[in-house]
Amino acid sequence: MDLEDIMRLAREAGFRGIELMVTKREETHSAALVGGLAEKYGLAVESVHAPFLMAAKKVWGNYLGKIERSLEMAEQLGAKVVVVHLPYFWQWSYSRWSRRHLTRPSERDDVLIAVENAMLLKVRRPLNFSRFNSLHELQRFQNLVFDTSHFAIAGTDIFHAWDELKSRVCHVHLSNNYLKGFDDHALPFEGRLPLRRFIALLSQEGYSGKVALELGPGPLEARLGEERVVQNLRRSLEFCVEASELGKPR
Repeated sequence: MDLEDIMRLAREAGFRGIELMVTKREETHSAALVGGLAEKYGLAVESVHAPFLMAAKKVWGNYLGKIERSLEMAEQLGAKVVVVHLPYFWQWSYSRWSRRHLTRPSERDDVLIAVENAMLLKVRRPLNFSRFNSLHELQRFQNLVFDTSHFAIAGTDIFHAWDELKSRVCHVHLSNNYLKGFDDHALPFEGRLPLRRFIALLSQEGYSGKVALELGPGPLEARLGEERVVQNLRRSLEFCVEASELGKPR
């Protein structure tokens, strides 16, 4: 779908904000275009996902270029978080830079660079190709993105991970998972993760960051048309709001 179609459907489903993932698609590279569409549909761009996916390897150069350009875009759009990936084992320069710059308090307070826990790859068994991807090592970073599906693939209990990392978490990527070793990006009320209880816990503990629903076109049933996508988005949003209400003091 075009970026404008995506924003239109998000608005129809009741969302008020989005996370922009920068990809190979040029429409995701223009702050003016993204900002204009967000204004048209009454959406805030709450976070920018830097182009760290392998499919976007050539977008905006090396890790420094990706981060700097994403920070610029976030500033122009009013987003408060830039999501970055952990370095792979062969990315020695990025690893050194991460240890030097992402483990200490940020010198800026307008936009945070937040590190996302990495997905494991399943080749007969789960394989971890990323540095600093254990709970112990993730605690060294000042700002974290907590991805529920990635922890599921790693076989890490999300409640244990939350207890260990919550003081560092400023952003959550929320999707469910069927625990078969894949990043399912399933709807929050499907799959095997107890996300109702998890969202209620975030609310109960006063989590003040954002929660971004990270859902795939398959689970959203995009093949069945826009009406089904809007229906599934709306159900996902309602599920999260209702779960959040459960955690609030009575």
